[in-house]
Amino acid sequence: MGESEKARPGGRYGLISIVAAVIVAVIVTFAVQERNDRLLAEDLDRTGVELQVLGRQITEIKDADLESMNDYISAYAQVERLQSDYDQKLQRCSELYSVARKRDSERGLFNVERFRGKHHPQTWENMTEIIDLVRQINELTKRETAVIHAMALLPEPERVQFWHEQFTPLAAEEHALRKKLVVVAGQRMSPGGREQ
Repeated sequence: MGESEKARPGGRYGLISIVAAVIVAVIVTFAVQERNDRLLAEDLDRTGVELQVLGRQITEIKDADLESMNDYISAYAQVERLQSDYDQKLQRCSELYSVARKRDSERGLFNVERFRGKHHPQTWENMTEIIDLVRQINELTKRETAVIHAMALLPEPERVQFWHEQFTPLAAEEHALRKKLVVVAGQRMSPGGREQ
């Protein structure tokens, strides 16, 4: 061994130890990120499916062939029973996407998603817009339910006019938001904005 190697504490072995420690730290960081990302993705998927199921139920009730004012009163009573659970699922979904978006934005050099080619910041923007549209539709549904409740208290002859003046504008606004949601969700599923 040369004098210079003896003079340096640790020498070559110290450098190898440092490199090995850095490699182990990177591997552990990636493993932890991978596990956390997988758990978050599973929670997002589960909550998203539950939200979609409830949303479909509500939409089917609202889009049924409702002919009379009593049909609307009955349908919106059913919607109202699902509303609280839907609100909770929507809030949970929104919170999970916020966590995922924040986690993604705060990652530095060691981002497992970038190395796997799954880093798509535009996805977070699309999901934020989708959740906002769903939230707007949900708020309209609550307003529609309140209008239907008020209509139920009116005498039969006044219900039709009240429905046209109060409910129809809300239904038109909801229809426009639903169309916009289909467009935005379609962009999310397109090759440029593939779903995560």
